[in-house]
Amino acid sequence: MPNLKKSYFIIALIIFFTGCTQVNKTPDTPKKKPVVIKKENKVVKKIMKKPIVTYNCSKHTKVMTHASNYILEEFEKGYFIQKDVVGAKAQLFLIESKSPTIFAENINAAQESFVNNYKIAKKNRWNLTKFKTSPLTRIKDKIKVLEENIEQWKS
Repeated sequence: MPNLKKSYFIIALIIFFTGCTQVNKTPDTPKKKPVVIKKENKVVKKIMKKPIVTYNCSKHTKVMTHASNYILEEFEKGYFIQKDVVGAKAQLFLIESKSPTIFAENINAAQESFVNNYKIAKKNRWNLTKFKTSPLTRIKDKIKVLEENIEQWKS
């Protein structure tokens, strides 16, 4: 008989400590109540709306400026100073074909960052007149100008 009492007591303690202590502790979330405005014997209910958030594109324009400057500076240092048209064309080909070289990957990452931020800023109607042409298009234009200058020097 004492074993039976002990087992009932142990079972009761187990039930008490496991089942009874697991109380639902989620606080009651207050529900949004509509604001009631009384106007000349009329009751108008107005539901609270989210506040309008103004969009700040300065972050995106900074990223686009940095990406564009990075691409232009890398080509300037690597190819345009030495007037290496063939090297610049070859590197541009590697970039456009998504080559796994370090230089091409870095330029592609900067170009992708430029394009993504451009899309976000354009979606939010920010003034993007400063960024009409992509950095790679500007590189292509510089290569054409450099080719023309080299042809003029040769003749």
